[in-house]
Amino acid sequence: MSKEPLNNPKPYAAARLVIRRLISASVGFVVAIYSLLLELFASAEIRHDEERRLHDSDLSGELNHRTGRMDAGTDPYGWYDED
Repeated sequence: MSKEPLNNPKPYAAARLVIRRLISASVGFVVAIYSLLLELFASAEIRHDEERRLHDSDLSGELNHRTGRMDAGTDPYGWYDED
């Protein structure tokens, strides 16, 4: 019969090393995915319908009664004064 104590840490040293490396790799993977998603969503340019285009100027054009703004008269759902 062997006289080795039951709590000898040496047989489990390789398993602990593997577990530590797996945890480190998992944390690194999560951080990389988080960074990637953050960059993708932060750099996404969202264009709203309220943004004004160059040909839609408040200084000239026809009054669009639907939006209450002056525009080029090309809004298919807008209504304009009759000439």
